[in-house]
Amino acid sequence: MNFRTRTLVLLGALCLLLTAGCGPEVPTVNFSVILPMTGPAGIYGEEIANGIQLRQDRLMSGDEPLAYNVVVEVIDSEGDAQQAASLLETAFSTSLAAIGGATSAEALAMVPVAEDADRVLVSPSASSPELSGASEYFYRLFPSAEIEASTMATFLRDRVNVQRLALVVEDSAFGTSLADSVETVWGTELAGRVTFTPSSDQNAMVQEALGYEADGIYVAASGAALAEAIQALRLAGFDEGDEKRLATSSSLMIEAVLKAAGPAANGVFFTAPVFDVDGPDEPTASFVADYRERFTDPAAWTAYQEAVAEDERARTALEGMDLGNPGLAAARTDAEAAVEALTAAEAALNTPSYYAGLGYDSMGVLIGALAELEVINVPSDFLKGMRAIRELPGVTGTIQFRETGDVQKFTRIYQVVDGKPVDFEKHVEERLRKLREEMARVTQQIERANRNQ
Repeated sequence: MNFRTRTLVLLGALCLLLTAGCGPEVPTVNFSVILPMTGPAGIYGEEIANGIQLRQDRLMSGDEPLAYNVVVEVIDSEGDAQQAASLLETAFSTSLAAIGGATSAEALAMVPVAEDADRVLVSPSASSPELSGASEYFYRLFPSAEIEASTMATFLRDRVNVQRLALVVEDSAFGTSLADSVETVWGTELAGRVTFTPSSDQNAMVQEALGYEADGIYVAASGAALAEAIQALRLAGFDEGDEKRLATSSSLMIEAVLKAAGPAANGVFFTAPVFDVDGPDEPTASFVADYRERFTDPAAWTAYQEAVAEDERARTALEGMDLGNPGLAAARTDAEAAVEALTAAEAALNTPSYYAGLGYDSMGVLIGALAELEVINVPSDFLKGMRAIRELPGVTGTIQFRETGDVQKFTRIYQVVDGKPVDFEKHVEERLRKLREEMARVTQQIERANRNQ
């Protein structure tokens, strides 16, 4: 199934329709998904849609009891807010609830439609503060921009000693609301603020930004515009080595933007809720494994499985081997080669971004609400299921909603290191640990040298 097509219908059920025992007594529920699958925000929409599809695949497996057939239709909004609202109005003629509003502009346009239709709308990733409490029918899984702004402002001012902060702002609903939030919580007067569009003169934008002589620049943008702004600022000499701090939001936490920014992204700080694709905790670990298998090129997936098997074989060959065994050197060489091959094969896997996790959890929220309802007489009954959600386990963290419809999540600081996002605090702790080990090693060498004198 290809999410790049404009419309897609998925079916899940208490049991698959071809399984004996499923009959007309099992009610069918329709959910609509309206996302920007194309256009500037398409890189986020596709990832969200992949997560939704994976959650629907799990429902279709039949391992999850649910007293409803669930039909999901995915529609491309093309990143147009008014089109998204119009599509939602049409969708609500048949759908009980919807996932939509990947961008703040779309969500702001779609909320009145949900309110008028008395139907629930769940946004995976809209962050505008204007959406807090916008409607009793609106919920979102992404923290408000105010939370991201507060986290980053505190970090820049108190942790890395930024004295003068300038804002570089994409002329969009997302960029403006994010920048406004940063300006509000900064706590002192900004050095300056520059607004740009992807088609504007990047050199002029950079020169204006650098003219404020700031030691910190926050880029309030997303997608290609964010990558281009980061590159332009780095090329103009706003470099980490000169104690210049470049920061942005969780819009950077997606591989497509990181790749587009390239080496210029190294050293950039950004905020995001915790999402560890390499961690062992469930349900995230299983989600990452399933995503890689589902969305990785088949040849790359086969190569990865073969590399895993070879790594296990090489490790087994070393177990219990006598240190004096002449075959030990060869076995070690094989094991090292197997590790290198596994690392390369793993790098070729399609690993989910945080936005894929948001899509997965958005669908999980609708399924969780549905599971709370024995009978649905009118569409507004679905609100009862949404209000019954308490500490729902999600791949992006435990999901709990405030009365305003905002998810109860907090963000932390990440930094791009060697092209990869790393948890800043953990990264610092690891660097300190290695430094302490090195100091201890040097101390031991000095002590040995003194004893031998």
